[in-house]
Amino acid sequence: MILERFIISRFLSYLFILFFGLTGLYLLIEAFESLPDFLDAGVNAFNIITYFFLISLGIIYELSPLIILLAGLLTLVTMGKSRELMALRSIGVSTWRISRPILAGALILATIFTSMKLFIVPEADKAAGLIMSRQMGKDSKHGIVGEEGRLYYRGKNSILTAQILTPDASVLADLEWLFFSPTYKLTRLLAASEARYDNGRWIFFDGVEERGGKARFFKKYPLAIDLYPQDLVAVETPVEEASASQLWKAMVRLRELSLPYYQQEAALLGQLFYSFLGVSLLYACLPLVFFRVQGGAALGLVFGTGTGFLVWAIWNMLISMGKTGAILPVAAVMAPHLLLVGAGLFARKKYRF
Repeated sequence: MILERFIISRFLSYLFILFFGLTGLYLLIEAFESLPDFLDAGVNAFNIITYFFLISLGIIYELSPLIILLAGLLTLVTMGKSRELMALRSIGVSTWRISRPILAGALILATIFTSMKLFIVPEADKAAGLIMSRQMGKDSKHGIVGEEGRLYYRGKNSILTAQILTPDASVLADLEWLFFSPTYKLTRLLAASEARYDNGRWIFFDGVEERGGKARFFKKYPLAIDLYPQDLVAVETPVEEASASQLWKAMVRLRELSLPYYQQEAALLGQLFYSFLGVSLLYACLPLVFFRVQGGAALGLVFGTGTGFLVWAIWNMLISMGKTGAILPVAAVMAPHLLLVGAGLFARKKYRF
């Protein structure tokens, strides 16, 4: 256990260095872009610091695979340069025993980063967005989409609530539309089981209209209103920014309506397995560090880093394909992991790792 504690302590030390270094660099770039706008708007220092702290949580998650990979590779590279790896192998310590604490630590860290993404980052992003909208006046949305997926839209002297059935918001269901006078007196109520936008107007189906104290029922009611589907799309949280609970509820809702939910499924699976790319990358790249230990460690670091960026690009490409339904979302998410684990198994067998 002494050896394992030594290796894991070295791994954690590099992890913290990379954690603060890469995150700080990313925040510095963000500060150059956003800080002048904050200062021009007269935002106080406390709100500025709070904003950057909140967005740093999402940055940490985005960098997590690279941080895990580099921390593991640097641990073994420095051990190789100081001849510690050679000494351990000369006394019969297996390469698997040396790499096992690093892989175990990487697995635990990936679980922590994923949990942070599921439960902390969405709320932090909301709070950061609130600071941006209130302090900078950049709130362009006129409504919200609740956790249950229901839209609440504030129009000109009107309030609309409905379920959005299609990605382009051209089809709504279970809607209620309240119209007010400038003095907030209710002037009209429109309720329908479904509404479709077609050729510049909304067509309402199976509903009722109440106006001037009189109600009338209709099967089909075309109506030209100054509201466009793109206005409603702008309100709904993009799948890239949605929380896991929002994505899951959207999937359930769309499944019940027999509508495709590739975007939501790919985004949700991506959130669950993204940080674990660091573990899979380590498993594939660690044999390179052990291969011809003298001089091979540095080569393993360079090749492993390049592989990390390549896999990240492939991951984003596959996730995009999964969101469009070109390939199954589960295949898009699991393919990089399976390829990396397969490459790691092949390297271990070929080089007697």
